[in-house]
Amino acid sequence: MGSTKYPERRFGVCLAFLLGTLVTGGAARAQDASTPPPPAPEAASAAQAPAAAAPAPETEVTQCGDLQVGTGEGQLRPLGHGYYAEGKRVRRGCTLLLRRPVKNRAPEAFSPAAFRPLGCGFIRYAASVYWSQPLSDEDHVNEPNGQRADVLTKLDLADAETFEVDAECRPRDARFFYLNHAARSELPAFVAVPRGDGQGYEELGCGFVRYEGRVFFGTRLVEGAHAPSFTSVLGRLPYVECGSGMYGKDKAKVWWQQELLRGAKAKTFRIPKDENPEFRVSCDGRRSFQLASADKRPNLLCRVVKKPVKKRK
Repeated sequence: MGSTKYPERRFGVCLAFLLGTLVTGGAARAQDASTPPPPAPEAASAAQAPAAAAPAPETEVTQCGDLQVGTGEGQLRPLGHGYYAEGKRVRRGCTLLLRRPVKNRAPEAFSPAAFRPLGCGFIRYAASVYWSQPLSDEDHVNEPNGQRADVLTKLDLADAETFEVDAECRPRDARFFYLNHAARSELPAFVAVPRGDGQGYEELGCGFVRYEGRVFFGTRLVEGAHAPSFTSVLGRLPYVECGSGMYGKDKAKVWWQQELLRGAKAKTFRIPKDENPEFRVSCDGRRSFQLASADKRPNLLCRVVKKPVKKRK
């Protein structure tokens, strides 16, 4: 199951789960989009799968508070697809949009000059691609007036220069199709499926992939990971079989999805298999974690059972 050519069994399981049909065949292969012949069944399935999660509507507005939409000075200037420039900032409808350029740094405003809406919730910004909806509670902050602002998610694996979405909201670039799971928090928000033979692309299990010397969870970079030694803790399982146990580790550190588990040591980290629905609880010695957070009190699943000492006769 460790092939770099996108294994048939794992690919079939993932697409069957998404589409409700049994898929056979190997890696998705796409033809030239300009004059495509009838695609092979597996390529057609891969191309259609991203449409499974409907994008949030991009609603046009005419006014936000005292600000009117228009082209005059001090007005909200339309950028298309329901986005507006407010001076040096960008809003989706009336909601301020921010980006996090460096992990654990304060989010920053998008510059309207580099902001290019692509439709279906995707945005090209300079040399990056973003998804227009927040994916977790941590992706919200408040403006000074108390109004909520959204921090958008960057698709680190996507090639911004060739990224596009078609009329049915299926995202892709020159290298990958992108399966959209953004509406399901238990899965990677987006999963890349190679359009060709997947050269340089290796699935590590549970949503983790290695590509061009870096590790990604879905399409998000696992920052600080040592790529050569990185593995999924549960092994090379398809991401749809991993439940919440999407833990990965390199030779020293441990992550849940793309979030570093501070204090966890790769050598002693484990996931109990018994009485652990969805593999949610993980252990490092007696210390326990659930998803990206450490428990204040150790979970009983992480207790160390001492072997009885034999009495000398």
